[in-house]
Amino acid sequence: MSETVKDRLIRFLQAEKISNSEFARKMGLSTAYVGAMRKSMPEDKVTRLIELYPYLNRDWLLYGEGDMYRHLEEGKDVPEDLAAYVVPLLPVEAYAGNLQMWSEGVALKDCEKIVAPMKGVDFAIKVSGDSMEPFVFNGNVMLIKKINDRAFIPWGNPLVIDTENGVLFKVVEPSPDGKDFIEVHSYNPKYKPFAIHRNSIFGLYRVLTTINSLSTLF
Repeated sequence: MSETVKDRLIRFLQAEKISNSEFARKMGLSTAYVGAMRKSMPEDKVTRLIELYPYLNRDWLLYGEGDMYRHLEEGKDVPEDLAAYVVPLLPVEAYAGNLQMWSEGVALKDCEKIVAPMKGVDFAIKVSGDSMEPFVFNGNVMLIKKINDRAFIPWGNPLVIDTENGVLFKVVEPSPDGKDFIEVHSYNPKYKPFAIHRNSIFGLYRVLTTINSLSTLF
């Protein structure tokens, strides 16, 4: 039995972790809409769907052609409707490398790009290691946004930490060593917490979401 538009829509919602109720609310539909669909969607609903999720490949949704997400072709200008979703993929990994070294050695225009599933993302960065499993896994890509750590640190939350010794992804807590330090923790219990002096931190980044693949690179 061939896959229908309804089947592919459900796959897309599952991939994006969008509930039927959230989808219905954004589309202005009843919560039972997806379940009540037959095989396809009216043109006006398709148009609204693509307006909400411009990174979704319309041809894939309607005909099963190509990939789920739109590709950006090398050498081509970014389409206007995707421009706000395109972010640089940093050529470093969380736990290894250094954003300061990257920022001095690689221009943003030279970074690979991905299409993020949301607006407001500053950078994408790959995860290396297992210290934050099961929150994220080795090879996942995190979409991150810089925070003003001088004004406020969201204690108890996982953050990407750009330090002079490398890039870390850890849960950040106040340090018993005093206000000049932060203490970082892993979800994986085999890794012990340790302190980082705040003078060695270049920046803190909130993780907006994670994605599993880079099919939208250009």
